Amino acid sequence: MVIVFLEKFMTIRAFLTSALVTAAVCAQPAFAAPVTARQVNQDFGRLSQEGLRAFADVDVARRAIIAKDHKIATDALADANRTLTRATQDNRQFLKAENELHPAAAVPAGHPGRLPSSVATTGPVLWLPVLGQYVISSEAKQSPGQQQAIAEANDLMKKGQPKAAAEGLEKAGVDVQFVLAIAPQQAFTADVYRASVLFEGGKNDEAVAALTEAQETLRFVSEDNILGTAGKKPASPQPAK
Repeated sequence: MVIVFLEKFMTIRAFLTSALVTAAVCAQPAFAAPVTARQVNQDFGRLSQEGLRAFADVDVARRAIIAKDHKIATDALADANRTLTRATQDNRQFLKAENELHPAAAVPAGHPGRLPSSVATTGPVLWLPVLGQYVISSEAKQSPGQQQAIAEANDLMKKGQPKAAAEGLEKAGVDVQFVLAIAPQQAFTADVYRASVLFEGGKNDEAVAALTEAQETLRFVSEDNILGTAGKKPASPQPAK
């Protein structure tokens, strides 16, 4: 079990150190095929690298705690807190009320989180883009081959190969939509910090619950919402030592 989690932890590290994107970030709506490497680069350039890393750490830590792998969980939580601290300076964060977000058509299968609420909120929230993937735009067009093309394209992007991902999507002729997953920076950071404190105190079940809550704060949007901060950022909790 230790080897399994260690391999996953190292895979995440290798992915996060690869040159994922070099294109400048700008707001664009979802698009349909054919998909170019430039568009793929641009879409994944919307993600916060620190947020992406922290979200991966949270998943590793939660699974490690359940598997009673103390070392992997400790390392993952420590790294998540460090990267979330750095993420407070990421210019990919943006302020917006939840009910002003543009919801995706649906939450991608196998992911925690939900679509943004349409109910008016008390004020803007600082959002951190932490995940992104392509989904088939039309349910009627889905086929096993197209679903495989989407899965392979998302996997190639995780390996830092946008050109290959775009070529695969274009060859398959799949109409796609880029779904962006964003986390409320302050709430997500607070949940991760709380999980760290609980875990250090030996309260494993409570730590797992806190990490699950962090994952479920995600909101899935179909297009960007004014990338870049506006106004004063909320203060973030201090990371665990």
